Amino acid sequence: MASGYNKFAELEARIVRTADLVKALRAENARLELENRELKRERELVKNKVELLLENMSELTEESLV
Repeated sequence: MASGYNKFAELEARIVRTADLVKALRAENARLELENRELKRERELVKNKVELLLENMSELTEESLV
């Protein structure tokens, strides 16, 4: 049977591991949020470029039909 001190030390170690895990998860979450914002920005840039290319292609197609 574990003594009261051993039980307390075990509980303390588990609390420390849990706190470390929470810190790591928060840091990972912040990193993922930043990455997500960057990806959304890149997606918007690509979307705008594709729209511009489609407009240019449409204009060229209309010109060749005239």
